[in-house]
Amino acid sequence: MDGESLLYKLRQLLSESSGSSWLDDRTTYDYLYEGAKGFVARTDCLTASQTITTVAEQSAYTLNADFLHLYLTNDSNQFYLKYYDGSGYTFITFREYDGIYYANQTTSKSIPDHFAIGDVQNVPAQVTGTCTSAGALSNGEAVLTDSTAAFTTYVSVGDTIHNTTDSAHGVVIDVTTATAIRTAMFGGTDNDWDGSDAYIIVPQGRLRLIVDPPSSTSGHSIYVPYVQCPVPVYSSYRQYRIPIRSPEVLASFAAWKYKYRDREPNFGDALYKMYEGEIRLAGEKLRKGFQRKGFRVNFTKQSSRDRSYR
Repeated sequence: MDGESLLYKLRQLLSESSGSSWLDDRTTYDYLYEGAKGFVARTDCLTASQTITTVAEQSAYTLNADFLHLYLTNDSNQFYLKYYDGSGYTFITFREYDGIYYANQTTSKSIPDHFAIGDVQNVPAQVTGTCTSAGALSNGEAVLTDSTAAFTTYVSVGDTIHNTTDSAHGVVIDVTTATAIRTAMFGGTDNDWDGSDAYIIVPQGRLRLIVDPPSSTSGHSIYVPYVQCPVPVYSSYRQYRIPIRSPEVLASFAAWKYKYRDREPNFGDALYKMYEGEIRLAGEKLRKGFQRKGFRVNFTKQSSRDRSYR
């Protein structure tokens, strides 16, 4: 589903013409992206894996920016990760963070017993700089080049970006190299990048993996399979890597958001029901395609006050 098809379907649902001033592209793409993230989160249809290398005595590690949630569970319905210590694999299981905090295991060991997912408890630093090579607007996207940057270290797809010279704002679509990123910009004079344009990139919030207790050894590997946030679509010819055929799924979500903004909740509720119905139908088809069960019965003993499972 490319951006142009999604915009066309949205205009049809809302009975708006292609020249409608009520539908602005930035808001529309934002709504569509929100719907896409919701679809993926509900169906687990996009997955990825992150490999983390342990540092001795360190318990917290930042997860990728596109991490949505865990999805692999064992027969006891517990989330698990694979841990490699250089000679063999161990599977460590999820424990709620309040249980880990209460247990207060500060003495490290070679292989942790459990892990939790928490938030990164600081505001990420903004990335600033100046464009060093012009990037023309092409099909709604433009490349920002900064020969002094380290984009692969500090920038992720989905981060917000501002061209403070052009007064444009937008989204990072692709981190191409350490010195070049592809962007989709809106609201500026040109929505492209000229030499000497100043920029500010605002990184998105991140989550962190917390192992308990911390590993006493550096160089071990933790494999984190997860449901992956889709790459955002903010231009006509870029497309979502989501295995659904009908653009009405995401368009109905965006139409619902517009109707609520227009104070027409009755129309909005009907559109949201359409979105929900499409997700349930698509989710069932995807579960069959992936050979996944719709649910599991958990016979694990109720957790105790410290959230441990025994």
